[in-house]
This record gives sequence, C-alpha cells and structure tokens, in this order.
Amino acid sequence: MTPTDTNAQDNRTADEVLLLTDTEIGMELAGRLENEAINCITDPYDALIELSKGNCSTVIVSAPRDNFTGLAKAIRRLNSEAKVLAFCRPDDNAELAESTEGLVDEYCSFPPTRGELTMLLRTLAGQADVAVEPQPINITGESLKGLLTSVRSAEAMEAQVAEIISAGLEAPVKWVDASACPAGAEPLLMLAGEPARLLIPEQPVKINQAADALIADLHQCLPPLVDISRRMESLHRLAITDHLTGAYNRRYFYRLTDHVLQRAGEEGFRATLLLYDIDDFKKYNDQYGHAVGDEILRDTAAMIQHISREQDIVARIGGDEFAVLFWDEQPRETNSQPLTDIWAMADRFRQAVADHAFQSLGPDATGMLTISGGLAGCPQNGATCLELLQEADRALRTAKQSGKNAICLVGETRG
Repeated sequence: MTPTDTNAQDNRTADEVLLLTDTEIGMELAGRLENEAINCITDPYDALIELSKGNCSTVIVSAPRDNFTGLAKAIRRLNSEAKVLAFCRPDDNAELAESTEGLVDEYCSFPPTRGELTMLLRTLAGQADVAVEPQPINITGESLKGLLTSVRSAEAMEAQVAEIISAGLEAPVKWVDASACPAGAEPLLMLAGEPARLLIPEQPVKINQAADALIADLHQCLPPLVDISRRMESLHRLAITDHLTGAYNRRYFYRLTDHVLQRAGEEGFRATLLLYDIDDFKKYNDQYGHAVGDEILRDTAAMIQHISREQDIVARIGGDEFAVLFWDEQPRETNSQPLTDIWAMADRFRQAVADHAFQSLGPDATGMLTISGGLAGCPQNGATCLELLQEADRALRTAKQSGKNAICLVGETRG
C-alpha cells in the first residue's frame, strides 16, 4: 500500500462500508454494489486490519467460506458496533445462521434482487432513516386489485406479479427456484420460502426508470401480501383436509369429485372411484387402543397416496373408510379398459397393505391387517360422486361377503 493510499484510508469516515469479496459471490456483489462509499477488499487479513481502524459502519461478507464462524467472531471483536451482513446461497442460510448466531445481523440471499439492491444502497447511503416526500405509487389500480385478489394462493400470487412486471418491462419473465437461477441472470424480485423463488427476465432486457420504480414498489408490497397468501393457504388446507391422515375430508371430496366428473362428461375422459375400508378395524382399536388405530389409518392413507398419481383425489370418508377418484385429463384410447386398468392398481395397493409390517401391531403382524374395496366407473356406473359411491359400496359389500381382503368391480360376483 502506498503512502497516498494510507492517507486515503485514514481519512475515511466511520460511514464506510467494507465488502469482503474473495469468493465468487463477493466478486459478483462488488460488480452490482457500485457505490463510492464501499471499500472492496479481497484478503480477509487486510479486511480485519481495516476493521481495527474503526472506520466501518457496515461489513458485508460473502459466504460460505472456510472458518466463516471464526471470521465473524474476529469482525465482532474488532468492531462490535458495525452492522454485519452475509450474502449466501439460499440453501446455506439455515446452517450458517445456526453457526453464527449473535455474530451476523442479517443473512441475505444471493443473488440479490433488484429491489433488495436498491434498498441496500439507500441504507448504505444513509437514506433509510431520512424523511422523504411521499412518492406516487407506480402500481395501477387494476394491478393492485389483481394482487389483492391473488393472495388466495402462492401460485396465483406468482402469476399476477409476473404479469405486472412483464407488462411493465414489455418483455416475458418467469419464476425459478433460487437454487436453479441461471448464471448471470439478474433477479427482479424474490418470494421468500422453501425454496425461495426468483423472478427473472427470460431474455436480456433494458429496465427503464418507470419499470425500475414499479419493481421497487412491488419489492415493498410483496412481503405482507406473501404472509397473507400463506395464511390463507394454511386455512384452506385445514378446511379441506382430514386432520389425522392428511387426506381430503368428505365434504371437499364430494365437491371436487363432482367437478371432475362434470368435466369428464363434457370432455370425454374416464374416471373410476375406489371405496375401501380396513377389514375388522374395530378389532384392532379394541385390542391395541385408539392410538394404534390412528397409526394404522395414517399408514394406509400414506400408502394409497403413494401409489396414486398427482391428479387423483384421496379422501377419508369417515372412520376407517376411504375413497379415491382415479382420473385422467386426456380421453382414453378406444381399446382401453379403464375399470380393469384401475383394478390392477387398486389390487396392488390391497396387496401392499397385506404385506406391510405395521410396527404398532408387533413384529409378527405382517399379513394380519387387510383391506377390502369396491370400484365403480364413470360414466357406466354413475355420473355424480354420490352415484359412484353408492355403486362402489355395493361392490365393497361383495368383497366383504366373499371373505374380505379383496377388491371387487361393480357387478362382479364372488363366492
């Protein structure tokens, strides 16, 4: 360091920001945080020497790095008053936060969004606490209405924000998981969560002043809206699911199934309903207790959910009775046999339950517990949820009368 450099360092004020940039993340940050008040240093030992002078109000560290905890402790010892920020990939946040609790003031996800950088630079410039004249909001009334309506789900929120930004930029944008953000992409906005989601342009785009202001407004608006969205999703889940098994509840199953069956009638695809229960379930409750009975219900529900496809609807109808609507969005081929095809899937489930070792029943319990079920198809056996349930119940009774541990089709005769 030359004497001139030394004098310049000594003349710096206590408002200086030190950015330790010896990692890939730090190098990218240095390029994005273009600010005269930021002193970029690549060597950790030089950074600690600079800290010892007491000139830094903020320290920004790129992480993870070797012995990051030790570095954070050294920063605190040398300048306990400085604010310490750490930038790291979203997947590293939780682990680093645990190892440096009390040493780092805030963890920021990398890459930072345009809105985050704007707010950070304002803070570093000392503008965050300065009273400013109210600025007009750059979100139109129609867009704001769409945002408030979209809080019903995270998916709807993402779609609405993307639509607003895309219109402002006059260019397409898309949401990606933070861990899958392409190298060199400049995120516009972020939705916190597991995983964090980043909004990025689909192609290089020049951001004008109006679009930049719109992004800044959304950066401020999104956190409370996301909180509301998550609460609404949580409440909706509670309203439509069975608290014990996590499957849908009876009321929601009726509603959703009737909706799918109406579509099936209009669009020509087939749907099949399976109704099943656990053979002699009361015996297990009486012999082992209700806690064991609850575990059996959870295990069997998890097994049917595992073999079902994403679009299939699994519900607990009541007690030990469950229903599943198997359906396809595309019409079946003319030579397909939907009931027979689904029967094979349902019978694999029946066999899986019979082969399952229910731990709560003891080491010799494999094969003790079985299920019986009935299958009814749309449109041949009914066009509504109630009609299919009634027909599937008749087939279920046939399975019971034939000796249990069986899946029967409507009209099939056993015994």
